[in-house]
Formats: sequence, C-alpha cells, structure tokens
Amino acid sequence: MQYEVILHPVALIRPSEEVNMEHVIALTEEIARCQKWITPVPIEKNTGIIMDGNHRYRVANNLGLTYLPCILLDYTDVRVRVHDWNNGEPFCPLKIREHIVNQGKIFPYKTTRHFFSPVLPVVDFQLRQLLDINSLTM
Repeated sequence: MQYEVILHPVALIRPSEEVNMEHVIALTEEIARCQKWITPVPIEKNTGIIMDGNHRYRVANNLGLTYLPCILLDYTDVRVRVHDWNNGEPFCPLKIREHIVNQGKIFPYKTTRHFFSPVLPVVDFQLRQLLDINSLTM
C-alpha cells in the first residue's frame, strides 16, 4: 500500500505537540543549508492535525514556506498506529481530536508516538518549490 504525497498549505496544518526549540533551530539550519525538503509530514486528512512532524512544521514556518509535502491519513487507516510516548500503550485518536480541535490546545512534547507501516517515503523538493506552487516542475 503506497502513500500519496501532496503539497498542502502550511496555513491549514494544525500542530499537535510542543517541540524542542533547540531541535527546531538545528533542523531549520540543516534544511536551509541543503535547500531541500525530504521528509513528508503525515497529517489527519479531515482536521489537518499533525500526526508526526511538529518540528518540521515549525521549520516550515521559520523558513516562510507556503506549502509542505504531506501525506493525508486517517486514524482508522491500518497503516497508522498511535501510542503514548511514555508508557507505550495505545493512545485514543479521539482524545487527540478532542484536545486539539475542540479545546484548541496542543499536547506537551513527546505525548504521542505514531507508527506507520510501511514506513513513510522520502521526497525531494527544492525549498523554492514550497514557497511558490507555480514553480513546481513535475
């Protein structure tokens, strides 16, 4: 079962967890130096909630990107599992939606851990392509 990667507006993506700002800074510097984006961000297709990739979402904002390579998924998808980061127990996806969409909050750093099977693909986008959708060459 393959994944479909799309360019999704950054403005429509919802963060789900706090981040480690030192990691965001280091990742921003690395991506800016390479001028490439190689890791798609999996998001919940109906809400735009980030499943995995909160640091990369912050990097996209730091770099002023308009679009991000994303994979739209649903928590009922057999390729997605989510667990509590601390105890490894299954984490209720409804709790994620309730907390983020209904309460307008995000979770503390390292609350949930998502697993994807098969693993997510590598992509290859130049940063300039993510600034302006019209610059895409496919």
